Amino acid sequence: MPENINFQDFFNSKIRERGLTLKKLSELSGITLKYLEYLSAGNFEALPSAPYFRGYLEKLGRILDFDDAEWWQNIKEEEVVKTSGTLDQLPKNRFALSSPVKFIWPAIILILVVFYFGARFSKIFGQPRVSIAYPTEAFTNIASQKIVVRGELKDGDKLVINGEVVVLEDDGSWEKNILLEPGLNTILITAKKFLGREIRIIRQVLYKPGEVSPIPPSQ
Repeated sequence: MPENINFQDFFNSKIRERGLTLKKLSELSGITLKYLEYLSAGNFEALPSAPYFRGYLEKLGRILDFDDAEWWQNIKEEEVVKTSGTLDQLPKNRFALSSPVKFIWPAIILILVVFYFGARFSKIFGQPRVSIAYPTEAFTNIASQKIVVRGELKDGDKLVINGEVVVLEDDGSWEKNILLEPGLNTILITAKKFLGREIRIIRQVLYKPGEVSPIPPSQ
């Protein structure tokens, strides 16, 4: 920056060098024409406060090819523009959209979680399925004091028969030996899911000692 030259003269000389008009410079820089006219006339008091003026210098420096930082320091020391704080920087636009990058991963994780639980909803929250291999009928006559109840549990975590937990095989199959009392016996089979529902199946067995009972299906 030459000594003993003010920004007004420097600014006007740069415009002449580039063969520009203030109107054309306004179009190139996006700075309001009247502010450029104030600069050309040296009317710094009519210009916006320092943060905006500093921004104007940066734009003009790129277009007119001069060191805006050096001129800013000189103008700031001369205190010819209105200040707004120690930093004299443009305030952040609180209405500007935040960068979407920081929201991408949480959104992806949320989508994966929703997809996972959606795909496994019935597995986690649905109703267990129980099939009874024997006795297949809701009501059965039997002459033996012992009956072996057998079946299979799918999509369930726990099987209870008449209040006792039944051990499940790896494939979900199970069986339970039950001693019968003479007369009508009720067998309550309850299948439960930890986060889901439970179902109940009732089998009634009439035990009449001495009578021939049907042969249960082979295991």
